[in-house]
Amino acid sequence: MKKAIWSMGILLMVAAMAYPQQVSFKLKGGLAWINGDDYNKGIAGENQYIRGTSTSMTGAYAELRSGMNFEAEIIVHMGPRFAFGFGGGYYRLQSESTVTSHGVLSDTPFDAVSTYKPRLSTIPLYVNIHYLAPLTSQMKLDIFAGPLFQIVQYTFENPSTNTISSVNQTLTFTSSTTSFGFQGGIGLSYAISPGLSLIAETCYRYGTAYDLSGNWVVIGTSDAGAINKSSDSYYMWVYNYAQGGAYTRIGYNDVNGPTESAISNAGKAVIRMSGLTATVGLKFSL
Repeated sequence: MKKAIWSMGILLMVAAMAYPQQVSFKLKGGLAWINGDDYNKGIAGENQYIRGTSTSMTGAYAELRSGMNFEAEIIVHMGPRFAFGFGGGYYRLQSESTVTSHGVLSDTPFDAVSTYKPRLSTIPLYVNIHYLAPLTSQMKLDIFAGPLFQIVQYTFENPSTNTISSVNQTLTFTSSTTSFGFQGGIGLSYAISPGLSLIAETCYRYGTAYDLSGNWVVIGTSDAGAINKSSDSYYMWVYNYAQGGAYTRIGYNDVNGPTESAISNAGKAVIRMSGLTATVGLKFSL
């Protein structure tokens, strides 16, 4: 995959230097959506677990679904129909949600409050091949596709309190990884002057972030004293949990994964980055 992307990039750069006819620059922004896969399945399972094992529950943890997206692309035209571009951008998905629950554990009533603050920050870099088709004297159709490389950072913060043992703690996890994939889309441009056009585009990206490993820290207080635990080699895990029901849950553990007797089918979680983008912006032609 890496060799194919680099080979295509080199070939396109050579072609650009040999036969450039026109250069355009796109600047656009909008929204990005992702599938989420294991993370969102785990969030849904966490909500089900708390609802199923508590006497009452208020609120719900939010999934990672959409966020703001910004992109820029330089396009070299090889004639009236074909062009290629080098582009990149930035998009971020984040949420903050709080769950308050009440229940009984080992005949002891408890009150618990937990807040999830996930954030997924991504830098996509891509090479597109464009096919341009005029629709009117001012409007063009742009069909494009190409390889995609993404730099991904996932951070998670979970402050929580529980009246059992007077626990007051904050868990944090930070991980960085990369993802290879593809993208393809379609757009419209409307010329408002010889060198300036309005553009609207939608694109589907395909890619997955694997092996989310990084720094894990838990700091807080309890009746037993200070809480201070950390590791620089924890992973995000997804697993089935069978206690008071059957649930898909997510958590953070070392390379061996969670080992409780109620846990089965544990695996390192993935975040599927696949999803749509919808953007509007400007295209400047030189």
